[in-house]
Amino acid sequence: MRKIYAILFLGFLIVQPLWADETIEVAGRRVHKVADYKRLIRVSDRFQKFPERARHGLSLVFVGETEPDHGLPSTAGLVVHTMRGDIPLYRGNDPDLHVPMDDALRLENPPVLQTSAEDKTVVNQIFLQVAAPDPTRFTGEDARHWLEQVNACVEDITGFVLAVFMPDAHRMQLAVAPSSRLEVTEGGTTRLLVDNGGATSYLYNFRPQDFSEDAVFHASKPLVWVRVLAPGNPKVRFVQEKEAH
Repeated sequence: MRKIYAILFLGFLIVQPLWADETIEVAGRRVHKVADYKRLIRVSDRFQKFPERARHGLSLVFVGETEPDHGLPSTAGLVVHTMRGDIPLYRGNDPDLHVPMDDALRLENPPVLQTSAEDKTVVNQIFLQVAAPDPTRFTGEDARHWLEQVNACVEDITGFVLAVFMPDAHRMQLAVAPSSRLEVTEGGTTRLLVDNGGATSYLYNFRPQDFSEDAVFHASKPLVWVRVLAPGNPKVRFVQEKEAH
């Protein structure tokens, strides 16, 4: 039953997968249409219609990877193919989806094309990013509050009865900056959680319920982000249709 309502919640965000049914020739390349612009921004538009009290301090984030190899989404070459030129949706080593919000593009409604790696599909996890007041420190109580805020957002969409059967948000992700340490202090004892000696951010996933409410998480450098995984782990796929042989 909980899985059924998780699917229903996803339906409030996404009416259908980002797919298409055609192959297009562009500048001598064979590319596949996977969506159009209006379909691409549909989820973000719906999020902006959530009650302000529910989404205050939250922003919607899509984190992509390719399947089946779990690679960088930029390798699939997804672009918004506008009359002014192609706009990449993923950049380099950044897995986040970057959607241009533009009224002119709403009117044009250009196609979204996959220009390379046609043997791969780009899949996105949905996160809600938190605007933490202090990027170097928060408590277990703060983390529980952010989870409750996301759950309240779900209740505003689905109503109380459906929300009772929904899976709660329970996982968070912190991006620990390079050359930074993340520690937690509980009951007067401090423990090291992450010692990031690398050149890129380290992603630390955790359940706030595994720590006490009075736990204090502190980083030696500001956290790059604090995110909550959307309840039910909904995903958005850019699906291309293969040519018939």
